[in-house]
Amino acid sequence: MVAVGLKEETDPALEREVSRMFWISFSEIGRVPELLKEAGVRDLLLAGQIRPERLLKGEGQWDGVVRQLLNLMPDRSGNSAMKMAVQTLEAKGFRVLHSGTFLKHWIPEPGTLTRRAPSAEEQADLQFGMKLARKLAELGIGQTLVVKRKAVAAVEALEGTDEAILRAGRLAGPGCVVAKACEPDHDMRFDIPVVGPETVRAMKEAGAGCLGLEAGRVLLFSRPEMIAAADAAGLAMVAF
Repeated sequence: MVAVGLKEETDPALEREVSRMFWISFSEIGRVPELLKEAGVRDLLLAGQIRPERLLKGEGQWDGVVRQLLNLMPDRSGNSAMKMAVQTLEAKGFRVLHSGTFLKHWIPEPGTLTRRAPSAEEQADLQFGMKLARKLAELGIGQTLVVKRKAVAAVEALEGTDEAILRAGRLAGPGCVVAKACEPDHDMRFDIPVVGPETVRAMKEAGAGCLGLEAGRVLLFSRPEMIAAADAAGLAMVAF
């Protein structure tokens, strides 16, 4: 197992889990293909993401190769950046695998995931929220929508799921419902929608009572820990 980590983003603990580790800065990101070839890599997985704000603020950090690729992108979204990364890697002979290849046990089947099922009011908000969240994702804006009594309390943009939930709590108070979705033709080789224990903590802080997500298309990081935390907090989680 070989890994290439970004010094500015990747947890240093990853180095203990792999046979060989390459560390690069954003200014060296164009070297990734040559490092992988040097290590004899043919199949690879993309894990995590480059925070989208770096694509807006980090112009001076990118090398010439990456600046050329950025200029070919239709926009500066994280999704477009990862799509460009996949195209570049495949053009150089690598096979990019489904990001959940080794995480199938963290991708839920349809059904209620917690001890508590949604109330009738929460269920109505979930149906409303999931419909809008799918449209939101299809437009490339974000993957998370927070609603309360069929009113939109927060829409995710660059800040990510947890910050959107906290903002909804400040704006709408307790009782919000969180809906997480991805676009219909989402490329599962990168940027799979993710929730985890931090999402539960954000929901508790915001007073949000229920989370809905798409079955087979969202990762539950640390699934047992996340569901146990949701149960302890009396939250409901449903996969549609």
